[in-house]
Amino acid sequence: MPKITLSSLAKECGISMASTSRALSGHPNVSPAVRKRVLAMAQQRGYQRNHLVSTIMGQVRGARTQHFFGNLAIVHVPSPQQPELKPMQQLIIKAAQRRAHEMGFHLGVFSLGDPSSGPITLARVLRARGMLGVIFLQPNSHDTTAGFPWDQFTSLQIDYDSSTITNHTISLDHHFTLVGALERLRARGYKKIGLFIENHKDERLVHKWSAAFRSFQENQGGIGSVPVLKIETMTKPAFTAWHGAHQPDLVVGHVDRALLWLRQMKRPAPRGIGFFNLNWNERTRPCAGLDLRPELHGVVAVETLAAQIQRNERGLPSDPRTVMINGRWIDGPTLRNSSASSPNPP
Repeated sequence: MPKITLSSLAKECGISMASTSRALSGHPNVSPAVRKRVLAMAQQRGYQRNHLVSTIMGQVRGARTQHFFGNLAIVHVPSPQQPELKPMQQLIIKAAQRRAHEMGFHLGVFSLGDPSSGPITLARVLRARGMLGVIFLQPNSHDTTAGFPWDQFTSLQIDYDSSTITNHTISLDHHFTLVGALERLRARGYKKIGLFIENHKDERLVHKWSAAFRSFQENQGGIGSVPVLKIETMTKPAFTAWHGAHQPDLVVGHVDRALLWLRQMKRPAPRGIGFFNLNWNERTRPCAGLDLRPELHGVVAVETLAAQIQRNERGLPSDPRTVMINGRWIDGPTLRNSSASSPNPP
């Protein structure tokens, strides 16, 4: 049975949402008969007042100056390959906390990685701390959240690793972000571009990076046909062998240690070869790359969660929605014709 909302309750009562809300709050302008009918229908259909809206309206009516509306949680879901928070995840959390504070919420940080704090234990902690909504940070699909009582919370997730999406999601548009970058790289004169990526990174993103790259090679063209280098852990011998076999004029990947390897191979960027970082936010040395907009992920997640709370939405949605965020091109000293200064020696 679909969850009853203020809108659906108003329709069943045959009156406006405003009148229904006033009836539920005991407003004197609503006749006793209408109020009695609305309350009876609400009880029959299991309608629950929205705590956030009640708090806000109480503050408006009381002309209070306090602007605290409730507690939210962001939950890190680790994986064997990424057990700790990555720099990009930390940026997401900081931006989410700032936006939550601006909107009158407090955002606490939790982890689902400890075996002693599984989904059921986590839910008990979240209830005890009065959490209205929960953001799951880059969950995996290996039953990590199995048993979590979704119907007790408003929730969404940031990113996904499965084609089966069960919750509202905030995610980078990996395909068009990379396609846009490849178009610009091609326009810079690069004709033989190669992608190198570690297996676990590509798998966690349902192969969105490698799929976008291969699609561009086959359909848009103009960047050659260098095969994708995918291995479990990127090493200098594997990278050097791949480079030697295919001789790309530009390489795209997460591992910017490749800049050091290229220098040792007498092909320093940008003179010998170009380099473009798939995740500029986690760079360890100056380079061009993609800003994956972690701060915007955090901001949009909090704003979306607050809107869901306002609509009194709990549980997993019947029609999950995904908000896609575009990455941003960052010029840098590892590309020819760059406006940036020459790179520092690795």
